[in-house]
Formats: sequence, C-alpha cells, structure tokens
Amino acid sequence: MCDGQENHDLYFIAQKVRGWIRAEYARAESIERREHLLTMRIGLSRHLEKQAGTFEELRRLKALHETQFRCLLVSEASTLSGRVNKVALREITEREVRTGRMKPTDELYVRAKAKLDVLCLVQPISPHEVEEAIAKGAEELPTSEYLPQISIG
Repeated sequence: MCDGQENHDLYFIAQKVRGWIRAEYARAESIERREHLLTMRIGLSRHLEKQAGTFEELRRLKALHETQFRCLLVSEASTLSGRVNKVALREITEREVRTGRMKPTDELYVRAKAKLDVLCLVQPISPHEVEEAIAKGAEELPTSEYLPQISIG
C-alpha cells in the first residue's frame, strides 16, 4: 500500500491516463484500437481498486469503473445524433463477452442481447458517491465531447 502522497500522485496520474484513454476511444477508428484501449482501462481500474483502503471504497470504485466501461461501449454504438444502434450494441457486447472483458451475466450484455433499454445502466452514480470516488482517484463521467447524448431508438 502506498503512503498518502504516493496515493495522491498515483490517482492524479491515473485520472490523466483515463482521460487520454476516453479521448482516444472516442477517436478510434478500428475495433482493434478500441479493444486495446479497453484492456488498458480495465488494467488501470483493477490497479486502482487494489489501492482501496476499505470495502466501501472498493465498492464505490468498482461501481464507478463499471459505469464508465459501459458508457464507453454505449458511446461506441451511438450515432452522431445520439441514438443507440441496438444491433451495434449487441455486437459490441458480444465482442466484450468473447474477449473476457465482460461477463455473460452482465446486465448490459443481457439487455443488449434482448434489445432492451440500456440507459438505466449508464446513468451517473449519485453526486455524493462520485465525490468520494473522485477523492479516491476516479474521474467524473465523460463530458458530451466524448459521449453523445444517448437515447434508445
């Protein structure tokens, strides 16, 4: 476990790296590039989760990281108008299950497979939980610059 200053430095660097990954994911033109970025993101998230001091901190970080992961996937399936392409989302989540980055029981995968609403899964966590998670090294959800307004259609 790191001391306070080392933790602060680690979280600051991690926040910058996650921002870079988010921006690169939005610009990525190939599935291979997106997969590489997702693998990097998951590795970084797992490393940060190992630094959690309490079970509650770990729970909040995991919830925030899961929501952010889902936001990236939904943004990949979103059109420029902000609508989610249900066929694309199903293909994306199937890819994630095949590669092992997503469990077949993940609610996003189950909902995408059934072509159900997924907005409930990418809604922000409560402001109080976000503040505490950010203090522990997580970043806020992507701005509209990286994630279009999402609707199901």
